Amino acid sequence: MADRHLQERMESILARLSIPVTVIDREYDAHTLQGTHLAEQLEDGLVIEQNGSKYFSVPKTHIVLSCSASDPGAENVLKLASELVATLSNVNDAYTENSYDVYRRALRGELTGSELEALSHEHQLPSELERCVLVFHIVQTDQERAYDLLKDITPLQDKDVLVDMDRHTVVLLKDVSEDDEMDDLTQFAQALQETLMGETAHQMTIGIGRSRRTIEELRESYMEARRAIEVGRTFKPEDSIYVYNRLILERFLMELPQDISAYYHSLLFNRKNQRLFNEEMLYTIDMFFKKDLNLSDTARQLYIHRNTLVYRLDKVQKQIGLDLRSFEDAVTFKILMELKKVSGERTPHKS
Repeated sequence: MADRHLQERMESILARLSIPVTVIDREYDAHTLQGTHLAEQLEDGLVIEQNGSKYFSVPKTHIVLSCSASDPGAENVLKLASELVATLSNVNDAYTENSYDVYRRALRGELTGSELEALSHEHQLPSELERCVLVFHIVQTDQERAYDLLKDITPLQDKDVLVDMDRHTVVLLKDVSEDDEMDDLTQFAQALQETLMGETAHQMTIGIGRSRRTIEELRESYMEARRAIEVGRTFKPEDSIYVYNRLILERFLMELPQDISAYYHSLLFNRKNQRLFNEEMLYTIDMFFKKDLNLSDTARQLYIHRNTLVYRLDKVQKQIGLDLRSFEDAVTFKILMELKKVSGERTPHKS
């Protein structure tokens, strides 16, 4: 679809010609062409006459020009108009790419302060707008860039910007001035994931940073979104959408030195307790946590009797002194268990 502001500029310029010329976007105004049965007949560079009008499809664009067939010199006017449209499209493409480059360099930290302010003003970028950064990462892109896979399927509002960062990474600067909740952004990300998988069979990881108001602050949201992916992949590899604000504990644990993490992890997970914490027991405990320490729901999910679950938890309490039915003890156990993911390959201290 052609840029709506660009189409308005085209219409304004073409209105000054001796013969009125109508601008039709082949994608946005597809219903108009289908109504005249022209969609399948149009070929770039050829003039078609139908129902008293002439139509010309501008090469390498989505634009179709139309004027009355009865006006003398109509065909020449259409061809002249097409050259004007092609020129405007090329200028707009270059201008748009330069604008995207400002965002790209700002996100990378290459533009700051007065230089960023000057370029933002030159390219008429909004100086203040509540936006949130979403980072899309696609590893298996074959020969295609991630941007090429996403540009036609990502729904954008008027002030949203999709920026090509590198072969595998695309950033969406999402306008959240209408108070988009984080749940809405997560649902948006999930819907986009499903669309990508359905149309291209590619999988995508998404990180979501916090909202920021100025263009310079967008880098902070960008770094948060990247950090969310890094932390999320470590602690929740089964997921693929990671929200920075919802990874507070995991971010804290990532900051701990590896030797400290390994030491505290080994307080529970050592040779002495190796037989206790077998695969079945760890799965039971994990499910108990996922069910918010609810005995009945956990037993139902595990297809075991409630008394069997109680027996297993009693066994843990007897050996390590932590009652996982207690919130405080459950938190302690959860933290020490999660430390394994950031403790590296160091041999744990023996307790």
